[in-house]
Amino acid sequence: MSFTVASGATLTHSKRTWAGAEERRAILAGQGLAIEGPMLPGGAMAGVDDVLDAAIVAWSARRLATGTGESFPARPDQFSPGGRPIAIWA
Repeated sequence: MSFTVASGATLTHSKRTWAGAEERRAILAGQGLAIEGPMLPGGAMAGVDDVLDAAIVAWSARRLATGTGESFPARPDQFSPGGRPIAIWA
């Protein structure tokens, strides 16, 4: 969801493919988060999709912290018991 919000369009490739990784890297770069290089020492063990997912989560967290995040659905559903709101934020 966050990659879709960041790009303004539905992604076309699976995150587990080279094309999908490049698509996501381009979206992150467009948001000021260039993900490149070996990222040692963790880069030797981390999955590419995991690193890209972590970066977009950081992007979403920044949006929430600055009050620009969006709720999906726009009006969160209510979880029972307790009536807590349930939504995806990006």
